[in-house]
Amino acid sequence: MNSKMGRALIVVILSLAAGGVGYSLGGTTSQGVAVSIPAQTVAAPIAGSVRVIYSLDQKQNDKEIIALIDAAKSSIYFAIYEFTLKDIADALVAAKNRGVAVYGVVDAGESSNSYDRPIISELTSAGIPVVTEKHTTGNGIMHIKAIVTDQAYALGSYNWTNSATTVNDELLEIGTDPTLRQTYENILKKLFTAYRGNAAASAAAPVSIGTIDYTDAPSHIGDLASVRGTLIDAHTSSSGTVFLDFCKSYKTCPFSGVIFADDAKKFGDIGSYAGKTVTLSGKISSYQGKAEIILSDPSQLTH
Repeated sequence: MNSKMGRALIVVILSLAAGGVGYSLGGTTSQGVAVSIPAQTVAAPIAGSVRVIYSLDQKQNDKEIIALIDAAKSSIYFAIYEFTLKDIADALVAAKNRGVAVYGVVDAGESSNSYDRPIISELTSAGIPVVTEKHTTGNGIMHIKAIVTDQAYALGSYNWTNSATTVNDELLEIGTDPTLRQTYENILKKLFTAYRGNAAASAAAPVSIGTIDYTDAPSHIGDLASVRGTLIDAHTSSSGTVFLDFCKSYKTCPFSGVIFADDAKKFGDIGSYAGKTVTLSGKISSYQGKAEIILSDPSQLTH
């Protein structure tokens, strides 16, 4: 067999092997052979397949998730950071109603906002247990975006929101490999069990401990509260993050507010609040031994 025929045979063999797991041969990789991702199709994946979907090719990642839910026979575990799509919630409720065991894990902060709460309420009203994370430090978020059924799994950067479906650059991997499916299910089961006593809020607003002075904030790590104090300075770092300081020396101050760069533009001129008594509302977390509230919505800052 000459070298050209040998190379051609290798390409055919690789092509067949790749197709067996859901990929087909295409351009060029670092090894000289490339794969191309198959066209997006809204359907439950066949056994032994995997496909990777770029959100803006068809703008229908929500339908891909629903296809997995509709094909589930016995169980569904999901963990999702942002969840505002009613069509996915409706599919989960329909699965529950036909006898599928459905369990959910969501982020405490995101699930309590005005966009996510109605979705969580629909799920819990249908008898679907949904829990939120509660890390011992009060810090950290539940940032997973994954669903695992008895048949398949899907995970990636894709949140279950309209913007993630039709506007954002997102990736979603859908597959049926038994080992991976079981691994992801085990992780989601572990999270659900760990947070079992921390049921997600329904349509009702989360319970706050009320208004406290900023000096008392370190005693309420993990609580939802309104923290009041006189704003000394609003400092913007080189990365664009805004720090709200309530003491002349932030290094010794027991509490601060934080607005990350992506959200800062929503708040306008925060420097105008300097010298005024302001109230920051949200979950009190701990960072480097100090209390803080992370602000992502202007409604969290009042004066």
